[in-house]
Amino acid sequence: MVKKFSAYLVVMILTLTMLVAGCGSGGKGASSSGSPDNGAPAEVQGPLTVKVLDVGQGDAILINTGAQVILIDTGDDKYREESRKNEENTQLFAALDKAGITHIDKLIMTHAHADHIGKAAKVIKKYGVTELIHNGIPSASGAFRNALKAAKDQGTKQVKVKAGDELDFGNGVTFEVLSPTKEIIAEDTKDLQADKKVNVNNESIVGILKLGQFSMLLTGDAEKEIEKELLAAYGDRLKCKIYKAPHHGSHTSSTKAYVERVQPEYAIISCGTNNSYGHPHKETMQLFKKLNIKVLETDKNGTVTVTTDGKAYSVKGER
Repeated sequence: MVKKFSAYLVVMILTLTMLVAGCGSGGKGASSSGSPDNGAPAEVQGPLTVKVLDVGQGDAILINTGAQVILIDTGDDKYREESRKNEENTQLFAALDKAGITHIDKLIMTHAHADHIGKAAKVIKKYGVTELIHNGIPSASGAFRNALKAAKDQGTKQVKVKAGDELDFGNGVTFEVLSPTKEIIAEDTKDLQADKKVNVNNESIVGILKLGQFSMLLTGDAEKEIEKELLAAYGDRLKCKIYKAPHHGSHTSSTKAYVERVQPEYAIISCGTNNSYGHPHKETMQLFKKLNIKVLETDKNGTVTVTTDGKAYSVKGER
């Protein structure tokens, strides 16, 4: 009886030893990070820093998650302000150097206008961009074609996105693409191939940057028609703490119904000092005032920095 029990005990010990070894070897049920591979949402890590850079009359947004560096648009290669017309614009590189940037993981081109992507090719060459992200709509824009050529020459991976896609920026930070839809992409591509004009502003990549309870709506130059579509498609999901005003604060965007649904506490406008477009337009500024939205402008406040841990957040201009 004792011998049978001893044999049984040995078998049990060997079995348990094999099971423990199997669980500790990184098989199914364990991930390489040591966290459970059970589909649970990633833990918010932060902090997240977003800088709406002062690049004159244009757009450039620098995002640092601690895991990745992302640049959304680059501003123009030349100044657009009348007082410095066609002079080389060095503000982007000065801002990136000040932030200590030596490599960019993702460069997102919202749409093919030079005031948003004029420096894209130079950014790709200088910072060794890993991924170039765009909407895939063809363009005759020199800035766009130069960017694609630089990406090919540098071995930069190209990623085409549309509404419904989600980009992982690391450390719990995501970017949900809301526009353009696959229908807009297909229609504009078809029209361009037939030499018809399209509204390039409405091809802009629009999306929500998220970390925990914090969210920021990034808008490119999307105009009223797109805002109407986004309202119909997303409704209350558009609500965000911070609103990067589209089209440099132009009255072509930021409709009352749209901004009311976003319910931002802050609006940030990227524009150049005394620009010839009159940005931001008085109608937009009056709406923000009426809705008690705090406003910062790069022409007046310089680079605007947003920091958050996914709960609390701060917004601060450099001047």
